[in-house]
Amino acid sequence: MKTMKLDDFQKYIKPKKEVKTNNKVWVYTRVSSKEQFNLNGSLDTQKQKSIEYAQEKNLDIVKYFGGTYESAKGDFTRKEFKKLIDEIRRTKNKPFAILIYKINRFSRSGGEAQGLVHELVYKHGVHLIETLSEKNTLTERGCLEILDLLKKAKEDNLDRLEITIPGMQKALRNGKKLGSTPRGYDHYGPKVKKYEFVRPVQQILLNEEGKILRQAWILKKTGTPDNLIIQHLKTLGMIISKQTLSSMWRNPFYCGILVNSMINEPVMGNWEPIVSMEDFKHINDVLEGKGLSGYTQIKNDENRPLQSYLFCGICGGKMTGYKSSQKNIHYYKCQTKGCGCKDMNALTGKKTITKGLNLLFEELLEKITLKGELIPHFKKQIKSILEMSEKHKVEQRKKVESEIKYQTSQLNSLLNKFLDDLIDNTIYQSKKMEIDNKLSELNQKLQELNVDLSNLDNKLEKAVKILGNISKIWGSGSIGVKQKIQNLIFPNGIVIDPKNREYRTSNIQVIFQIILDLTRDTEGQKKDSPINLTDESSLVAGTGLEPVTFGL
Repeated sequence: MKTMKLDDFQKYIKPKKEVKTNNKVWVYTRVSSKEQFNLNGSLDTQKQKSIEYAQEKNLDIVKYFGGTYESAKGDFTRKEFKKLIDEIRRTKNKPFAILIYKINRFSRSGGEAQGLVHELVYKHGVHLIETLSEKNTLTERGCLEILDLLKKAKEDNLDRLEITIPGMQKALRNGKKLGSTPRGYDHYGPKVKKYEFVRPVQQILLNEEGKILRQAWILKKTGTPDNLIIQHLKTLGMIISKQTLSSMWRNPFYCGILVNSMINEPVMGNWEPIVSMEDFKHINDVLEGKGLSGYTQIKNDENRPLQSYLFCGICGGKMTGYKSSQKNIHYYKCQTKGCGCKDMNALTGKKTITKGLNLLFEELLEKITLKGELIPHFKKQIKSILEMSEKHKVEQRKKVESEIKYQTSQLNSLLNKFLDDLIDNTIYQSKKMEIDNKLSELNQKLQELNVDLSNLDNKLEKAVKILGNISKIWGSGSIGVKQKIQNLIFPNGIVIDPKNREYRTSNIQVIFQIILDLTRDTEGQKKDSPINLTDESSLVAGTGLEPVTFGL
């Protein structure tokens, strides 16, 4: 009998099934924000690393996904991520693997992401490869390493939150402001970004803009419209957008109150308010449409275009309007109780003894109507002012552009910290919002500082036509046109002397002051308030191009 050898049993060993593989791979790249997308260049880095890895491992990249900014807060809230997973589930020609620069670019959701990896690897046969470390799911141990990385990314976020949030909440409850302060205040402290603002402890101090904004709150309390407040602030050298002003009215910070979503209750802040809590509440009640005693929102009436635009020459209060049902006469009335000034008729009619304030205003406009013989002198003055104004604004633009550059660099630095996992998404989004708001205000300010001097002669010709007929345009125009002209000539409103029924023109816009001065010169009269064309403070409230083009 032949002696059996172990090799004789080899035929009984079943051969391993050949596993069909391919070298086709897909690439997924992602950043978390638009700024990171525009400024950081991380997407290019992620993509290039995947290309280099594929070339080294002889893999063929056939599709790219991502390539944009999507937050990792929720996996399937990301359109590109959802598109990637849906296509893997749907397609028959599945890739061998998905190349990802760093596994936290794939997901930060922890357990949810781990379940998804299990589905990709064991159900669809699609692996994950982290090109930065070359860790992958090709082996059981490698799969565990990838799952651990996903778990660690989630734990890191939770650890940072558990450490930072209680400290932040404590600071808030002690009346400290986190992040930047709103316009009108300077933020000093140990962790501020500007070196000159570094202090051992936090201090939030009212700055020069804050002192100007205090006037805005006073005007708002009297019911002054936002467009007039913006014009008034402009005369004081402060440019502010409608959106910023509207946001300011609703920000309790200005009355010394701190509110933050991280704490459940408002607290008193450690800074000087510029409006009282009572006035803040009053203004916001009005904004919300709640009826309050002592203040009534006034509807526009064609018969009273000067309503809520006139100010009493005795007490300085705003004048409202009404119609007497008995006499069928429209009146302007001072809102201040106890002022003592009499109500003044708006219209001139058979039943009125005196001229109406509307007619008196039209006669005033006739005095500042540009006469034909003054046109050459007027054009010369305007061009001189615009040249000086442009010089002034160039300097302002340089300062704003420098601040924009600084804030952009801060944003870029913040993005790098977020990418390197030095800060979590909550802190990143909070600080990003602060910088975004600053950049929005700065870009708005930069836009408002732009002056287009092209086609100046054509624009002046159009302006001259309007200025030569300003009284007639106001007299025959709709209430909307009347109010535009009023705001243009007297941006801060106009004062009426109740006793003499005369308008005071001290707050007249520069362009119309020029007409008055030129008229007085030609008539040989003494100037009451000469305009100094070399005084840059007057140019801050100068014509720009809005008073030249009017927009009526």
